[in-house]
Amino acid sequence: MRARPRCGAIGRTLLGLGLLLALGAAAACGGGGEKTNGLEKLPAAEVGSRALTALRSAPGVHVVGSEEDPSSDSPGRYDLVMSATTTRGTIEEYGQRTQLVKINNDTYVRRGRSFYTATGDGDAADLLADRWVRLAPADAAKYSYFTLGKLSDSLGSYLVGLTGDVRREKVGDARTVRAAAPDGTAFVVANTGPTYPLRITVAGSSTNQMTFDDFGPTAAVTPPGSAVDLSSLG
Repeated sequence: MRARPRCGAIGRTLLGLGLLLALGAAAACGGGGEKTNGLEKLPAAEVGSRALTALRSAPGVHVVGSEEDPSSDSPGRYDLVMSATTTRGTIEEYGQRTQLVKINNDTYVRRGRSFYTATGDGDAADLLADRWVRLAPADAAKYSYFTLGKLSDSLGSYLVGLTGDVRREKVGDARTVRAAAPDGTAFVVANTGPTYPLRITVAGSSTNQMTFDDFGPTAAVTPPGSAVDLSSLG
């Protein structure tokens, strides 16, 4: 009489081995989450530098910003969609709302009558209130900051202050790193995929806060129709 093979014991051993191999493969294929982009290993200033390089080269982004400085007449809040050549959205300045469209070197705004009254330009309100206006270069210069290139360049001066440890943290579901300066300036940057900034705080005489999302191609922007053209006024 032949001995019966111990199929149960052998089967259980093979099943256990197969399960271990499957679990190992799952971990190797990303069970631990998406691979980082390596920012957590870099100095703080380099984290900020890479964030601004990614911002400058992004196809487009939605930016919401605010400035806390009651003594300043610069924009207090803005909600804009920017690409390499266009910007569109709204700005709050002098307590009033301005609609903004920028296409290359052309800048258009639309403001209500209350804006012109608040800024002492009541005489212009009859002509310009609630109409799109193509600004003269001197007036348009105020909004030159609101492009991807100029925004990235202006933030570059704060990189030298970023020091100390780079911390990992979560922003919603996003894995990020935080690079900060002693004065409270901080860059919160994506730790997976492109090194896009997700939030930047700039401290100083005033505090500026910016959040960034919706990185990707933006909708086409065209010049507003029937705009009052002041661009030739210098």
